[in-house]
Amino acid sequence: MAEYTLIVMSDSHGDRRVVEDIKARYLGKVDAIFHNGDSELASKDPIWSDISVVRGNCDYDSGYEDSRLMILPNLTIAQTHGHLYGINFGWDRLDYFAQEADADICLYGHLHRAAAWQNGKTVFINPGSVLQPRGEISEKLYAKVTVTDSKILVDFYRLNHTLFAELSKEFSR
Repeated sequence: MAEYTLIVMSDSHGDRRVVEDIKARYLGKVDAIFHNGDSELASKDPIWSDISVVRGNCDYDSGYEDSRLMILPNLTIAQTHGHLYGINFGWDRLDYFAQEADADICLYGHLHRAAAWQNGKTVFINPGSVLQPRGEISEKLYAKVTVTDSKILVDFYRLNHTLFAELSKEFSR
């Protein structure tokens, strides 16, 4: 039985300190840390050591990848920022990206809105923004994802690392 804990953040827009804080809190205590783009930091910045990061529409450094795939035993994670899949206008292209990867989890950002939802076998997760939240939730958030053989639990946390329980969701695998 494989169990994983993942930390997911996005859209830090130049705030290196918040990325450092989240990394320092979880590095060595979780299985993987992700940043879904729009960091506005250099792709060679040492902060990215031990973080899976992708390019967002505000990342002009060509050293970033547009998407990444992480394959662990019994878990496939597809990661992108989302802007290249037209997520402002619909979910079909992002869903196709996830299906092509046979992803259990698809991580994205771009919208600055925390969300977790499932389509088919894939759980889609936007951790919100750690700098500029948009929409009805004005909290700066990141996500903690717990994966077991039977479920995927998505919890959202404020920058002071307290649970924002209103958005917690559990999905069957």
